[in-house]
Amino acid sequence: MLSVKRLNLDSSWSIDFNSVNFIVDPWLIGSEIDGFKWLNEAWHIKDPVKIEDLPEFKFLMISQNYEDHCHIETLKKISDKKPIIATELAYKKILKQFPNREITLMEENKKTTFEKLEFISLRPNKILDPIYFAVVIINNKNEAIFYAPHGFVLSDEQLELIKDINISLLITTFTHFKIPKIMGGDVNPGMENVYELYKQLSPKKTINTHDEEKKAKGLVSNLAKIKYADYDKIESNNDINFIRIDNYKKTTIS
Repeated sequence: MLSVKRLNLDSSWSIDFNSVNFIVDPWLIGSEIDGFKWLNEAWHIKDPVKIEDLPEFKFLMISQNYEDHCHIETLKKISDKKPIIATELAYKKILKQFPNREITLMEENKKTTFEKLEFISLRPNKILDPIYFAVVIINNKNEAIFYAPHGFVLSDEQLELIKDINISLLITTFTHFKIPKIMGGDVNPGMENVYELYKQLSPKKTINTHDEEKKAKGLVSNLAKIKYADYDKIESNNDINFIRIDNYKKTTIS
């Protein structure tokens, strides 16, 4: 069984996969700041799910070290008894903030077994920031979720690594968010990358993430060129098996 529930309209999720419930990239309170307030600070327009109203979960998964994914103030409010699994840069950030918390490093390009699931961290072919990871989450039936909140370009080696895995669900951004190259360039690559991932992965279903039209201020928001997807058109065409989720209701993925 696979079900998902938005916890905000950006990229925080509650996922139930193979009867294991976990939370992904929770940013549920306050603003998120990228480095400095003058550089970028953003707020949700619609209030997220309250921390006290979170569904039961076994652990947290953190995919990126940036604050809209690895939100330290939210993590401080969530029970410190819950273990965390994280990609490399997020792992280092969390370990520094919570040295006594149970944290597992998600290995790159190999399976990490954790809480009855397997995880593969995929790192882009980049040396300098911004570095945005993708995560493959696999159950015991060799079915998987491919989570890429900033899109992803798969190398030949990474395609070979996951070629025998059945992708049940692709979760990725539909937004094209571009800032000057020196600041990061294509932060979110938009629909062209969605179609490329769909072609490569052949997922049964696709849902969008990290597409919230947030309130923001600072240099990044002043320089950003943003193109949001036409969800009505995508839903009508149905050429990527799109499931539209724009509320906080639990959705079963068949």
